[in-house]
Amino acid sequence: MDCRDFLDVKQYEFLMNWFMRRQQEVGLADLDEPLSYDGDSQYDRLAAQLIAQASIAYLEKFEQNAPAIVFTNLFHLAELELQGRRGLKIKPNKTVQ
Repeated sequence: MDCRDFLDVKQYEFLMNWFMRRQQEVGLADLDEPLSYDGDSQYDRLAAQLIAQASIAYLEKFEQNAPAIVFTNLFHLAELELQGRRGLKIKPNKTVQ
């Protein structure tokens, strides 16, 4: 899913920068725990907390809600960006055939 289908550039950049800043502040990349399959690890709790906070920050900034999938998607994109692994694919023009 491409969040750019739901957000304009300012909204996208706001959320991406917000997630990157907050992930660095809470030290998400520094967590040292085994993978959890029950959804109740420290990582899972931090992810849920940051996504909820991002939703509030977005609402306060833009006075509208965004689809929930946008927050989850950008949370993980920010994580990849901070790790230097994000390969942004160029979105093809829908009118070209």
